[in-house]
Amino acid sequence: MDEISREESFVRMLQALIKSAQKNRGVVTSRQIEKAFDGMQLSKEQLQQVKNYLKDNKIGIDEPLDAEERMSREDHDYLADYQETVASIEQPSDGVFDAIKLNAMAGDKEAQQQLAELMLPKVVDIAKLYAGQGVYMEDLIGAGNMALVRGTKLLGPLEKPEEVEPDLAQRIMKAMEDLIEQELEEHATAADAAEKSNQVLDKANELSAELGRKVTVGELAAEGELSEEEIMDAIRITGNHIDSIDYKA
Repeated sequence: MDEISREESFVRMLQALIKSAQKNRGVVTSRQIEKAFDGMQLSKEQLQQVKNYLKDNKIGIDEPLDAEERMSREDHDYLADYQETVASIEQPSDGVFDAIKLNAMAGDKEAQQQLAELMLPKVVDIAKLYAGQGVYMEDLIGAGNMALVRGTKLLGPLEKPEEVEPDLAQRIMKAMEDLIEQELEEHATAADAAEKSNQVLDKANELSAELGRKVTVGELAAEGELSEEEIMDAIRITGNHIDSIDYKA
């Protein structure tokens, strides 16, 4: 493996580890790291540099980072303001809370609204578990709140008030996990598009240098490595800024 291929492989492994961590609440294991770079014969110092890089990217090694460590300044500020708001919500006694849950289970809309409000602090607690995984705290809490409101209307099948909070917590967690997964897929799609655009740029520049002029989409596609559709996608993504391609031909 030449040095360039080694560097490209190294970067891909780092990206794969970060993606894996984002699907596992921001955690990778030391064994995962060692296995990922097993064929590259990294020294202990180099492996430690990898771990330091992951920590800088809010990834915990073997155990989650503290929520405060995973959050950006923007997330921290938003959470502080939001916690101040939910802290003013007065929590009822256990007996009253159970009565609200039972009424919500029976379909009482006012009780469902009360229950959703009383569960807002739980949304915050759960959101902290998913901090630093590529989604803003505001968006996590927003998704959790929406799932909470919907969930209070779907409690009919439950039999006991003790089942209400675990059920709603599960719905909140699922909503946040779905949001993170969606964000990962969007980032992956964007990364693939950027990589393909760079490939089109490199091939266009290479062929243009050989011919001593700008190249057409047809000429570039005739090289056999890229389809006309891929080339046109790259042109759109770059806003017609691949100078070595003649767009009017």
